[in-house]
Amino acid sequence: MTALQVLHLTGQSDPRRCALSPVQHAFLDDLPVPENAKVRLNFPYDATSAPYRHTPLWLASLRHALLFLRVRLLRRPWARRHRPAVEVQLRAADRTLVLAGSIGLDLLGRLDLPSDLLDRLTVVAYGAVAARAPHCRTVRVASRNDHLARWWRHDVEVSATHLDYLASPELAGLCRALLADLQGAR
Repeated sequence: MTALQVLHLTGQSDPRRCALSPVQHAFLDDLPVPENAKVRLNFPYDATSAPYRHTPLWLASLRHALLFLRVRLLRRPWARRHRPAVEVQLRAADRTLVLAGSIGLDLLGRLDLPSDLLDRLTVVAYGAVAARAPHCRTVRVASRNDHLARWWRHDVEVSATHLDYLASPELAGLCRALLADLQGAR
């Protein structure tokens, strides 16, 4: 088990893929943690999934909307299906910084993870669209330019749109500060 890990948890623009986008890789690359602390997969963390392929915005949006509905209609079966893999990934470290984009915070909340695991998480929820957030340390980040995320409560405001939070220097600075805090908590 490692002391710290950083991972992305977003909706599935392409359900056959857990590979990170080039932007997600670049964001991890710029964080001040060792390479072995950077999880290079996205939800649901299946290393056998297909490699990254760009998904058009209209299709990604449609798939996120369908996932949002599916999780609500089939909550228990959905959580039973995905909780084991997510739990294994989150238990791989003493502490985890979760970068939850868009509906990622809602997905994390609907997994009904045990409290001992949630106590080890810090979540940065950027552009968060979440009716049900997990009970863990969470910093919600929104933008004046992100009309979708502004409907939901937020703690920090940055300059971004719903599609470019990971390019925001303010978000990167927030993540670096949280990582320094988590690394000091050893």
